[in-house]
Amino acid sequence: MSRVLLVCGGTGGHLAPGIALAQALDARGRRPLLLVSGKAVDARMLARYPRLEFRRGLGRPWAGGVAGKLAFLAVGAAAVLDAFRLMLARRPRSVVCFGGYLSLAPALVARVLGIPVHVHEANLVPGKAVRLLARVARTVHLPRGVNLAGLPFSRLRTGGFPLRAEMGPRPRAESRAALGLPADGPCLLVVGGSQGASALNAWARAAWPALAARGVHLLCLTGPGGADETLRSGGAVARLLPFCDRMPEAYGCADLAVARSGAGTLAELAACGLPAILVPYPTSADDHQLANARARERLGAAVVREERDLAGLEAEALRLLADDAALAALRAGQARAHADNGWDNLLDEVLRDLTAPAGEGAR
Repeated sequence: MSRVLLVCGGTGGHLAPGIALAQALDARGRRPLLLVSGKAVDARMLARYPRLEFRRGLGRPWAGGVAGKLAFLAVGAAAVLDAFRLMLARRPRSVVCFGGYLSLAPALVARVLGIPVHVHEANLVPGKAVRLLARVARTVHLPRGVNLAGLPFSRLRTGGFPLRAEMGPRPRAESRAALGLPADGPCLLVVGGSQGASALNAWARAAWPALAARGVHLLCLTGPGGADETLRSGGAVARLLPFCDRMPEAYGCADLAVARSGAGTLAELAACGLPAILVPYPTSADDHQLANARARERLGAAVVREERDLAGLEAEALRLLADDAALAALRAGQARAHADNGWDNLLDEVLRDLTAPAGEGAR
């Protein structure tokens, strides 16, 4: 039994890479503890991984106004005390933080206790938490070509997005049977990330008659609180699901995706070889989703359409679905993106901590 703490959760983009690293450690006989949030998305995702040990952490996003700031400080103080208790009890030899407010207290406490901290960021524009935690981290894992001002080169690691062991291409017939879609005919997947996307959900519902008229099936992952229903028109079927715990099959159903452009979604699309029209979340922090999407477009893996320009999305999706050569070119781009998604150095750093002499501490 090893002592590794993985601080993730709050969104699928934070939790999924934590699960992936936990799987890789478990395969090597190391059993980490995942520190996650109390959100429903965390509980739903972790329900598929009974081998993994997890615990709820404390934290709260920074908010404006006096009340919001006071609440942040109060919860932050409780989170620090909770992290001290946890680390004194578990004595971790390595702490990995995947960004977000949940990472702040554990990383700072680990630094005080001399425990090595590793920070992972998959977006091309690092978030505020990552920029702060980089100051106390032994290593900071960033996408290729990305750096942080003042970060010594010796602490920078280039890496991709850790993918869960099961993430990869799935046979179409098997995937569609699993999710209740006909085996024949083109299929469009609409996915807004683990939280869903109201703009994409509304677009999918409005576009459904035109899609159905062309014999296109629709799988729309609406997110927590979204619709859960099946629509039929002629021979076409639309499945609207608020949550899907079989994402490889969801990707396997489709010929094309309309998706947000968080780093996790992009890595999974690439791993499954699914062409995509990317619609970046327009208010993402520092507009990082637009930066992510443009990079995939330059690689030839996707087409980008901003949310303010959804009027032509229906026609573009139908055009691509009817153009085998264009889809093949996008699949080739996704293959290039996936080939560049190496993250072994993050696993290597953790394994190195576990074999280092006890008490070596953070450098």
